[in-house]
This record gives sequence, C-alpha cells and structure tokens, in this order.
Amino acid sequence: MSDPLIPAVSGMQVAALRMQSVASNVANQQTPNYQPTQVQQTAQPSGGVSGSLVKSPPTDLETQLVTGKEASAAYRANMAVFGAMGRAYQSLIDIIA
Repeated sequence: MSDPLIPAVSGMQVAALRMQSVASNVANQQTPNYQPTQVQQTAQPSGGVSGSLVKSPPTDLETQLVTGKEASAAYRANMAVFGAMGRAYQSLIDIIA
C-alpha cells in the first residue's frame, strides 16, 4: 500500500508554488517588462505531482485572484488528508490497545 501522505505533500508544495506565482504576478502587474508566470504541473509516476514556474502571457487581476483561490482550496484539501490519516492511525491504535 502506498503512503497517501506523499501525494498530499507534493500537492501542498505545488499549491504553495501557485500562490507564490500569483503573489508575484499581482505585485508586479504594473512593472514594465515584467513577465508573468504560471505553474506547470506534472503527475509523478510514483504518485503526487511536481510543479515548475513557466512564463505566462499577461493576465488580468481577476484571473490571478481565481488562481489564488484555487491554489488555496487545493492546499486545504491536501491538508485534510493529514487529518484523515491522523484519525485513521488513532483508530488503529485504539483497536490495538
């Protein structure tokens, strides 16, 4: 059985990278010659995902805010896996004890 925490951790890392990209894009929206970024996400054969920053065409503030909300929701969903695993491990300990 694979460890469900591995994909959750990688999902949190990619969500954090997306938030970093959004923050930079919003902060530099008026900066001349600034090249916005976005996160390219790739599924890993062993489970989970990886992400890397790539150049992006210019986007508007609304798009950046939606991307930030999506990243926040993804981060929270992956954090929920930790809570579920903690409860599962506690149940197992309760059964054994």
